[in-house]
Amino acid sequence: MRSILKTLTVAGLTVGISACGLFSSSGPENTAMHFVHGMAKGDIQKVDKLVYWGPEVQNPAQPYAMRLEEAKVNGYVMATYQRLQAEGGLKEAKIVKNQRTMIHGVEHATVIISLIPEKGSPRNTTLQLVRRDGKWFVSVD
Repeated sequence: MRSILKTLTVAGLTVGISACGLFSSSGPENTAMHFVHGMAKGDIQKVDKLVYWGPEVQNPAQPYAMRLEEAKVNGYVMATYQRLQAEGGLKEAKIVKNQRTMIHGVEHATVIISLIPEKGSPRNTTLQLVRRDGKWFVSVD
């Protein structure tokens, strides 16, 4: 009887802690999935918050670089959104590959996600991510 109570207590604590987010992934795959789901909804604001705009883009000597890169990302988001909507919306997104590397002391990741629409064929999208200040972002530089 005690072993059953211990098992139930541990299971209850695990569920409770998981609900609080202690075991939730904060890795590149989590950011990539949020990015993909933002694209599937056409939520440009959500997607833009997940992007790392590199120093070349934020260069004050090139004031239009940021606008140009935002326009490229937003165009990509809207094209993906429209394609998915034409195919009945996003049914599922699955991570196909997640590869992490260190480049000059900075953690990078390549995440390939299969976008599975309600109708139509699955298509893979490849996202390059970078870790900055302890957080993962989709990299556009």
